[in-house]
This record gives sequence, C-alpha cells and structure tokens, in this order.
Amino acid sequence: MKLESIRTFLSTLLEYRGVRITQTFNSDDGKTLIVQCEPNSGGLIIRDMAIGMSWEYTTLDEATQFIYSYLHPETPKVNA
Repeated sequence: MKLESIRTFLSTLLEYRGVRITQTFNSDDGKTLIVQCEPNSGGLIIRDMAIGMSWEYTTLDEATQFIYSYLHPETPKVNA
C-alpha cells in the first residue's frame, strides 16, 4: 500500500473522529493493525493484534509512517 493511500485513510478517520470508524491494515505476513481516532484528543490509536500492543500518535505524519513501516518492513541487506 502506498504512503499516500495510508494518509488518505487516516485523514478520513480524523475527519469523522466522533463516529468511531476503525480502519484495518494487514501485512503480507498476516499481522493486523486496527486504527481508530480518539474522539477527545484527536490522536490515532493503533493496535497490533498479533502482540496486543497499542500506540497513540498525535500527528497524521507519524501515524502514517508507522503503518507504512509496519506494512513494508525493510529487508535486511547482506553484503556479499
């Protein structure tokens, strides 16, 4: 998924934060993130369903980058 697509989804959550919309992101290896906007603070709550952890991001850019990194982990490079 492209970075700009993730940003668009998160922007929608922020725009309708009083409605309690959730967005699900799945990685290729089967891990799942659930994202919801906290109506009072406007923060984006991201839950990793595989490990049961949650993070709150107060900026759209930070949340977008976190999700992008989660979906597209860097492949370690081996020097030959």
